[in-house]
Amino acid sequence: MNISDLLITMAQVSEVEQPTLFPFPFRIHLVFCIIAVVFFVFRFIKKKLPYQIIMAVAIPASLMIWISNSRSLFYGVGIAEAVLLLCAFVSTFIFKPTKTAENNVQEKNDEKEQTE
Repeated sequence: MNISDLLITMAQVSEVEQPTLFPFPFRIHLVFCIIAVVFFVFRFIKKKLPYQIIMAVAIPASLMIWISNSRSLFYGVGIAEAVLLLCAFVSTFIFKPTKTAENNVQEKNDEKEQTE
């Protein structure tokens, strides 16, 4: 194989591939965000833990990347995501339910199931 043929082949391959920021298209990202928000809001309604509502905000915030190709927007969203994830992580330890609270919730759920 000739080196010039190799270079031409590599140039053609690089023209075909147009890498994007995400490995999946916008619609799949949107569906993932909707499912995640519904899940975390539902869990927040049930458990009332702050990290759940923080995650319900953080996940769809990643959709802002699709607004523009600006590097400053990209870095701004990345910093905001990092802060929100850190807040969610810290709040899991700060607002950790005690064993007695978990037992009370479990007992209430058991009582509801028995009455139904």
